[in-house]
Amino acid sequence: MKKIFLAVAFIVLSAICFANLEVYFMYATFNSPDGPYIETYLSTIGKSAVFVKDQNGKFKAEIEITMIFKINDKVVSVDKYNLSSPEIDDTLSSKPNFVDLQRVSLPNGMYNFEMLIKDINSSQEAYKFADIIQIDFNSNTIQFSGIQLIESITPTEKVSALTKNGYDLLPYISNFYPQNFNKISFYTEIYNTDKLIQGDFMVRYYIESFETYKEFEDYSRFKKLSAAEIIPYIGEINIENLPSGNYNLVIEVKNRDNISLQKTKFFFQRSNSQQNDLTALNELIKNYDISTNFTGEMTNRDSLILYVSCLRPIADMEEQRFIDYQVKYASVEELQSYFMQFWLTRNNVNPGELWRQYKEQVEFVDKNYRTPINRGFETDRGRVYLQYGVPNDIYVSKHEPSAYPYEIWHYYKVKNENNKKFIFYNPNIAGKEYELLHSDLTGEVKTPNWERLLSKRNTTLYNHDALQSDETWGSRALEEYNK
Repeated sequence: MKKIFLAVAFIVLSAICFANLEVYFMYATFNSPDGPYIETYLSTIGKSAVFVKDQNGKFKAEIEITMIFKINDKVVSVDKYNLSSPEIDDTLSSKPNFVDLQRVSLPNGMYNFEMLIKDINSSQEAYKFADIIQIDFNSNTIQFSGIQLIESITPTEKVSALTKNGYDLLPYISNFYPQNFNKISFYTEIYNTDKLIQGDFMVRYYIESFETYKEFEDYSRFKKLSAAEIIPYIGEINIENLPSGNYNLVIEVKNRDNISLQKTKFFFQRSNSQQNDLTALNELIKNYDISTNFTGEMTNRDSLILYVSCLRPIADMEEQRFIDYQVKYASVEELQSYFMQFWLTRNNVNPGELWRQYKEQVEFVDKNYRTPINRGFETDRGRVYLQYGVPNDIYVSKHEPSAYPYEIWHYYKVKNENNKKFIFYNPNIAGKEYELLHSDLTGEVKTPNWERLLSKRNTTLYNHDALQSDETWGSRALEEYNK
């Protein structure tokens, strides 16, 4: 998942917000007899764009899109086009969102992708977004294409860019499913089963917890298929009763012996407060003595605000909303109720012990990472430590000639991902205010040219298109990162 606010990027989904313009972006890679290609999906929020009167006397918004694919510094593909909204009679009426889908043929390779987005009717400068995209299809293994999320499926009446195999698939350009969505629909393709499977096989897809990988039995589907070179597949799961949380959509190919041959996952979030079973929990909270079961000053409002605020690194999406918007105004009773609910949902037998262990970690990061501005858990290093645990290895550099002070944290395993790194740096040089510059973990800040930014300290000429720094004496950042 990639989400971007100004220069902060996450993987797979981008919510690009600059000035008043709000654009959502996703992509998926596919293979074909003519070679691989990438599909890009772009959705502009109508109310965020500038509508002006056109030659028909109606109002229309127009966005200029430039997409550039490079291998190293060599430009492989450039596509520049204008994306227009539907016409409306006046700007007082509802401004429609408008969606775009593009297909770009690209051979296998590792691409530096850049996208420029400009509201033609606005004086704001174009926004630049960068990412690294890998295309790696071969005929030697069973493979999946990328996963295209679908908002609606209708039989094709007139072939368009949205058409696939006789259906028009309107892309759903987000991995967040709010309460008003009752299903998750997707399109994917399966390659090379004709070469590697004899006879029929089964496609199974299901939903699992992102944190624990536990499968939810009521959210599992399967279908028997016949082997072929390319198999297009549309799947759908009803999520009306799926509670709020972080999940993986898992799709796998199994043979006749029920052996899994290939698997792919797609992360998504669900918000569904109606399905959170609070009745029993509220009854438990009502009869729970917070002072006896939890260490700390549980009747002091300032202390409770601190205790609740420090939970943010391990809170889910719904819990974070309370912390972000309501904690400062909540009463002592509301803070106590939230705090007890938080821990009782995680362990209703001995929640106080979980809090004690976590409180020790909070005190550790406060001692080591606190700054004059932020408590330890509010800093980037403190948040990562609390969210993912103790790193397996930390490389510290404070005195390289051309680099800002930095740290590289190495985790051997984070959730279902192996060998993940976090790069923190201190652009102020003095103090402890280290910022997260780059990580290769899903959902974290991703900065393709991180090494160049890290070495910007003594660089007078700065090339925004370059990914790596100029040769600088004494720099070990890239070497340490690649270990």
